[in-house]
Amino acid sequence: MTLQAHQHQNPTARDLREYCIYLPQDGPLRSFAKTAEFLRNSGKSPELMDGCMLALYCVNEPRDVHFPDWEMHPAGDELLLLTSGALSVDVREGAMVRTAPLPSQSAFIVPAGVWHRLIVHEPSVLIAMTPRRNTVHEKG
Repeated sequence: MTLQAHQHQNPTARDLREYCIYLPQDGPLRSFAKTAEFLRNSGKSPELMDGCMLALYCVNEPRDVHFPDWEMHPAGDELLLLTSGALSVDVREGAMVRTAPLPSQSAFIVPAGVWHRLIVHEPSVLIAMTPRRNTVHEKG
Protein backbone atom coordinates (compact mmCIF):
# COMPACT_ATOMS: atom_id res chain seq x y z
CA MET A 1 0.00 0.00 0.00
CA THR A 2 1.34 3.43 -0.91
CA LEU A 3 0.42 6.09 1.61
CA GLN A 4 -0.07 9.65 0.51
CA ALA A 5 0.82 11.93 3.40
CA HIS A 6 -0.24 15.55 3.21
CA GLN A 7 2.78 17.53 4.33
CA HIS A 8 2.37 21.13 5.40
CA GLN A 9 4.42 23.12 2.90
CA ASN A 10 2.23 26.16 3.50
CA PRO A 11 0.50 26.74 6.83
CA THR A 12 -2.96 25.27 6.50
CA ALA A 13 -5.56 23.74 8.79
CA ARG A 14 -6.81 20.23 8.11
CA ASP A 15 -10.52 19.43 8.32
CA LEU A 16 -10.61 16.50 10.75
CA ARG A 17 -13.80 15.22 9.14
CA GLU A 18 -11.66 14.47 6.06
CA TYR A 19 -8.15 13.91 7.46
CA CYS A 20 -6.58 12.00 10.31
CA ILE A 21 -3.25 12.77 11.94
CA TYR A 22 -0.55 10.17 12.45
CA LEU A 23 1.34 10.63 15.73
CA PRO A 24 4.63 8.69 15.52
CA GLN A 25 6.65 7.85 18.61
CA ASP A 26 9.25 10.25 17.22
CA GLY A 27 9.47 12.25 14.05
CA PRO A 28 7.06 14.61 12.30
CA LEU A 29 3.27 14.44 12.54
CA ARG A 30 1.61 13.67 9.20
CA SER A 31 -1.95 14.04 7.95
CA PHE A 32 -3.66 11.51 5.70
CA ALA A 33 -6.94 11.59 3.83
CA LYS A 34 -9.41 9.67 6.01
CA THR A 35 -10.84 7.07 3.68
CA ALA A 36 -12.31 3.67 4.53
CA GLU A 37 -9.44 2.03 2.65
CA PHE A 38 -6.82 4.02 4.57
CA LEU A 39 -8.35 3.21 7.96
CA ARG A 40 -8.74 -0.48 7.04
CA ASN A 41 -5.12 -0.83 5.84
CA SER A 42 -3.21 1.60 8.07
CA GLY A 43 -2.74 -1.02 10.80
CA LYS A 44 -0.78 -3.18 8.37
CA SER A 45 1.45 -0.44 6.98
CA PRO A 46 5.16 -0.58 7.96
CA GLU A 47 5.18 3.24 7.75
CA LEU A 48 2.61 3.53 10.54
CA MET A 49 3.64 0.79 12.97
CA ASP A 50 5.14 2.77 15.83
CA GLY A 51 2.54 5.42 16.61
CA CYS A 52 -1.13 6.28 16.94
CA MET A 53 -3.77 7.72 14.67
CA LEU A 54 -5.81 10.73 15.79
CA ALA A 55 -9.19 10.84 14.08
CA LEU A 56 -12.49 12.66 14.50
CA TYR A 57 -15.74 10.82 13.81
CA CYS A 58 -19.15 12.38 13.32
CA VAL A 59 -21.35 9.64 14.77
CA ASN A 60 -25.00 9.57 13.76
CA GLU A 61 -25.84 5.87 13.77
CA PRO A 62 -24.37 2.57 15.01
CA ARG A 63 -22.56 1.73 11.76
CA ASP A 64 -20.49 4.93 12.18
CA VAL A 65 -18.73 3.17 15.09
CA HIS A 66 -18.78 -0.35 13.55
CA PHE A 67 -21.52 -1.58 15.93
CA PRO A 68 -22.35 -4.44 16.60
CA ASP A 69 -18.78 -5.58 15.86
CA TRP A 70 -16.12 -5.69 18.57
CA GLU A 71 -12.65 -4.15 18.24
CA MET A 72 -9.35 -4.74 20.01
CA HIS A 73 -5.97 -2.97 19.86
CA PRO A 74 -3.18 -5.29 21.03
CA ALA A 75 -0.42 -2.69 20.47
CA GLY A 76 -1.57 -0.11 23.01
CA ASP A 77 -4.33 1.76 24.81
CA GLU A 78 -6.96 3.69 22.85
CA LEU A 79 -8.12 7.11 24.05
CA LEU A 80 -11.73 8.06 23.29
CA LEU A 81 -12.70 11.74 23.72
CA LEU A 82 -16.36 12.62 23.29
CA THR A 83 -16.72 16.32 22.48
CA SER A 84 -20.51 16.28 22.08
CA GLY A 85 -23.41 13.85 22.21
CA ALA A 86 -23.73 10.65 24.21
CA LEU A 87 -22.22 7.21 23.69
CA SER A 88 -21.38 4.29 25.93
CA VAL A 89 -18.51 1.83 25.76
CA ASP A 90 -19.07 -1.92 26.09
CA VAL A 91 -15.95 -3.67 27.40
CA ARG A 92 -15.78 -7.46 27.15
CA GLU A 93 -13.64 -9.51 29.50
CA GLY A 94 -14.21 -13.21 28.87
CA ALA A 95 -17.97 -13.81 28.95
CA MET A 96 -18.64 -10.67 30.99
CA VAL A 97 -19.62 -7.39 29.31
CA ARG A 98 -19.55 -4.15 31.26
CA THR A 99 -20.93 -0.87 29.98
CA ALA A 100 -19.54 2.57 30.82
CA PRO A 101 -21.41 5.76 29.88
CA LEU A 102 -19.42 8.24 27.81
CA PRO A 103 -21.16 11.60 28.23
CA SER A 104 -20.30 14.74 26.33
CA GLN A 105 -16.88 16.23 27.11
CA SER A 106 -15.54 13.09 28.74
CA ALA A 107 -12.73 10.65 28.03
CA PHE A 108 -12.41 6.88 28.25
CA ILE A 109 -9.23 4.81 28.03
CA VAL A 110 -9.61 1.36 26.50
CA PRO A 111 -6.68 -0.75 27.74
CA ALA A 112 -4.55 -2.59 25.19
CA GLY A 113 -5.86 -6.05 24.38
CA VAL A 114 -9.43 -5.40 25.60
CA TRP A 115 -12.39 -6.07 23.30
CA HIS A 116 -14.74 -3.09 23.09
CA ARG A 117 -17.51 -1.49 21.05
CA LEU A 118 -19.43 1.77 21.16
CA ILE A 119 -23.18 2.24 21.63
CA VAL A 120 -24.77 5.35 20.11
CA HIS A 121 -27.36 7.15 22.25
CA GLU A 122 -27.50 10.39 20.28
CA PRO A 123 -25.55 12.05 17.46
CA SER A 124 -22.03 12.62 18.71
CA VAL A 125 -18.59 13.90 17.82
CA LEU A 126 -15.85 11.51 18.89
CA ILE A 127 -12.07 11.93 18.74
CA ALA A 128 -10.06 8.73 19.01
CA MET A 129 -6.33 8.28 19.46
CA THR A 130 -5.74 4.70 18.36
CA PRO A 131 -2.72 2.46 17.96
CA ARG A 132 -3.47 1.03 14.50
CA ARG A 133 -0.93 -1.81 14.50
CA ASN A 134 -2.67 -5.18 14.41
CA THR A 135 -6.12 -3.83 15.28
CA VAL A 136 -8.63 -6.65 14.99
CA HIS A 137 -12.42 -6.82 14.64
CA GLU A 138 -14.85 -9.57 15.55
CA LYS A 139 -18.44 -9.85 14.35
CA GLY A 140 -20.94 -8.98 17.07
